[in-house]
Amino acid sequence: MHVVVYLHIFAQVLNVLATSKHIKHKVVNVFASTSSNNKGNSEKCIQNAEHIETSFVKELCKSNPDLEEFMIAADILIRSDCVLIDSCRRVIEQPHDDIDEVDFIVVGGGVAGPVVAGRLSENPKWTVTLLESGPEQPAATDIPALLSSAIATKYDWQYTTTPQKNACLAFGGVCGWPRGKVLGGTAVLSGSMYSRGHRDVYDGWLRDGNVGWGYDDVLPFFKMSENNKDYQTEHHGTRGPISVQKPSEILPITRTLMEAAGELGYEEIDMSHPEPMGFSIAQLMITNSKTRMTTPTAYLRPHLRIRGNLRVKTNSHVTRLLVAADRRSVYGVEYVDSANRTRRLTARKEVILCAGVIGSAHLLMLSGIGPAEDLRPLGVPVVQDLRVGHNLQHHVASKLSFQLNVTNDRLLTFETIGQYLKQRSGPLSTTGGLQTSAFLRSDRAGPADPADVQLFFDGYSPNCAYAQPVYGGCMAAADHVLMNVRPVNVRPLSRGTIRLTSADPFVRPRIDPNYLAAEADVDVLVWGLRLANDLVRTAALQRLGATVDRKPVEHCGRHAFGTDPYWRCLIRYHTRGENHHAGTCKMGPASDPTAVVDPELRVHRVRGVRVADSSVFPTQPNCNPIAPVVMVAERAAQFIKNTWR
Repeated sequence: MHVVVYLHIFAQVLNVLATSKHIKHKVVNVFASTSSNNKGNSEKCIQNAEHIETSFVKELCKSNPDLEEFMIAADILIRSDCVLIDSCRRVIEQPHDDIDEVDFIVVGGGVAGPVVAGRLSENPKWTVTLLESGPEQPAATDIPALLSSAIATKYDWQYTTTPQKNACLAFGGVCGWPRGKVLGGTAVLSGSMYSRGHRDVYDGWLRDGNVGWGYDDVLPFFKMSENNKDYQTEHHGTRGPISVQKPSEILPITRTLMEAAGELGYEEIDMSHPEPMGFSIAQLMITNSKTRMTTPTAYLRPHLRIRGNLRVKTNSHVTRLLVAADRRSVYGVEYVDSANRTRRLTARKEVILCAGVIGSAHLLMLSGIGPAEDLRPLGVPVVQDLRVGHNLQHHVASKLSFQLNVTNDRLLTFETIGQYLKQRSGPLSTTGGLQTSAFLRSDRAGPADPADVQLFFDGYSPNCAYAQPVYGGCMAAADHVLMNVRPVNVRPLSRGTIRLTSADPFVRPRIDPNYLAAEADVDVLVWGLRLANDLVRTAALQRLGATVDRKPVEHCGRHAFGTDPYWRCLIRYHTRGENHHAGTCKMGPASDPTAVVDPELRVHRVRGVRVADSSVFPTQPNCNPIAPVVMVAERAAQFIKNTWR
């Protein structure tokens, strides 16, 4: 089968590029080498004729028309890699599926949903259906260098906030909120960094009455999902489905940044240590074959053709929960399927919401579970008056740009595409500057407090600016490599809300994160920008000719660069939000009037429905959110198994 597929794709290449002889010649060479590589892996490359991989890469770099032919060719080449596409383990649309009752319904196929569905389907006697609003994940997003390429595409909900008084002021106070509308969720749109946060965060959950959620309680569930290739310690797991490891190719800039950190007195750390403090070569959720690993890859795809009790329906948007007449229990969902038909699916046992900080809260409120004062004016019958949509938390960032007096060799060319497809090496195989991260304690934190600042580094990754548009041209490497340091406030004090604006499920809710309402949140970022400035001035980075971009950003020219007033202006006018959201279905005991779910993730006073995603975090972990979300999903699956054993 794979030979037929390759001939078809090869014909596409020749047809599309018939007018570009130089590009056609180059593509033929790259195609031949990568096809022979795939042929060598033929046992892994049995194609599924029902799966047609979506064009994705050709939709990138639209701002530069000169790249159109190049991106079309790149798209076809990448879609020819059957090991990357892995079509036999992709979700196939089943629009005529007539099943109307299962044991468990999982709503949302982002980070948490695949974990819950995969674990529950381990019991062959239970039937499980996962409903995801978006389509199957485009395989190209598993290429490390393309980690954020799906932002602002059809795979992104592209939410925006209400105008903020204290943030995003350069854009009228409106901040963008990328959220994944795709199997794999927001993890598809963002980095694959693995970290868990400080133990005190989880011990704080326990102190607030969430029995069984202290650090020692949750550690086994972190380890359950983890297959760590680097650390063989009591803190890590080695038998889980998610491959976790440092990049095999450590870039020179990564070594330089670690050396610079040492000059400032910081140690190299394991980012998932119980009390992380320092710099790290970040571990990623990545396979040995240099592809990113999302939870559908880890928990769903290996079982789709094996477990007859597991179904995954993409392009199926749940519009409301089915609530019993007594308003005390949920017995199913209503959804619009890929053929735009409204359908119902009932659950013999439970519905588990894994739709994320926006989706889970929105669905509960549409179904009458939420603040009565918001629901009644919209004509939504109140099932339970709970603080759904409150306690919204988000990690807010700023950035400092700097240049290096070195040539850039991380280019997007036919050569580097072929290098990745054939050898899984080269510029496309790494995440660039994101290989380095740090957890630090600002001057606002106490001497024993968890880190309140995380640093990310951007740059050294091939993108549209470094693409080769015409084969045969000699593209000069940039004289200066541009990088950013992004300080992130990972312990914000400000809290926001998500509110229902209409009983129509297709009208978006009102998102008000209330960014930087607490002045202390700004203070933390000011400290982070100062630290970033100090880092650039270290001897290690000065050897590379590092210079800070001192050109004042728009609206802040009235302040002297590098002063606290300038930093505060930068933070408030050019606010950046990470893809780290939490808290809108807060977990807490029945005695907590702000809690939505109990410590077993059951919605308070409503039977048959649980929530298992980042919305249940009472306080957001001070780290990248994927590992904590997976932990919550593992716990949810265990709670459910224990309930129905």
